[in-house]
Parts: sequence; C-alpha cells; structure tokens
Amino acid sequence: MERKTTARLSDKEMEKIYRIRQRFYWEMDFISRCRERKLEEIGLCNLPYQTLPEEKKLLDLAYELYNNMEDSNTTYNVTLDLVIDEIERRIQDNRIVTAAEPPGNPRVVIIIEDGIVSTVLASDPDIQIDIIELDRNYADSELRSSTYDAALKEPGLQNCSYSLHVPGYEQEMETEVDE
Repeated sequence: MERKTTARLSDKEMEKIYRIRQRFYWEMDFISRCRERKLEEIGLCNLPYQTLPEEKKLLDLAYELYNNMEDSNTTYNVTLDLVIDEIERRIQDNRIVTAAEPPGNPRVVIIIEDGIVSTVLASDPDIQIDIIELDRNYADSELRSSTYDAALKEPGLQNCSYSLHVPGYEQEMETEVDE
C-alpha cells in the first residue's frame, strides 16, 4: 500500500521557489544567448564563454541589469542583447574582472599610453614578449616591410587573435555625435 504525503507551503515559500526557478531559467537563457552571439560574431565577443556558468558575480550583475532594463515595450531577447552589450563594454573597459582563463591559454596585456609602452603583464612569467614599434618617423617602408618579413619567418611564431581596446574612445565619439 502506497502512502501519500502532502505538504502545504506558504505563499511566501512558494514565491521564493518561483523566484529561484525564474532566475535559473533566466541564467540559462542568458548563457545560451551569449553563446549564440559568439557563434554569429555579434558584439564584442569578449565574455568568458568557457567559465560563464560559474561566473556568479557576472551573472548577478547581468540579472540586475536585466531587471533594471526590463520594459514591457521591449522584447525579452532585445533586452538580453542590451544586457550582453553592456557586460561586454564593462569587460572591455576592465570594469568587470572574470575568472582566469583555463590553463593552456597564456595571456599578455600590453598597455600603451600616448604611444609609449607603460605596462606589460603576462599570465605566464616565462613567456618572452617582444614589442616592436614601427614609427614612420624612424622606419621607412623598406625597414617596416623587412621587420614584418623577419617576424613572419621566425620559427614557432604564428598569428594569433588579439583585441585592441581604447578606453574612453566610445564615450568621446558619443560626445562628438551629440554636439
């Protein structure tokens, strides 16, 4: 004989369960949309895709932004895209720190201020970083061309992806457009 047990939950407990599930499904939608945008090359594509489900601070911020941007006149997916765009901008401007990339993905950050290298950081302290500046005032086209040729022929070196960020540039462009 099977015995059934029924538990009655208060409205407050039911609301709490509902909010937890709602947040869970929202995070799944958010992560899914981030990955879709990466595949379609929409936006800056600078999110930590491999660790995104574990990026709790980033997900908390994204959910907060979503709730602040949510509007009955804007579709769900458009609002998600707006949130992702904002998160990508904050990552680009180093206003969000994400978990380190998995081992095997060395990273180099070079900060150039007014044409002068001011800081070089690397995830691997044993990595050799060569910075070559080809200034038109000192290197003619032949010297620039031979520098590229020499680097491209060097064994072990290969092209790699990189991103160039100019913090404040977008804000300056918006100001010029507004004027």
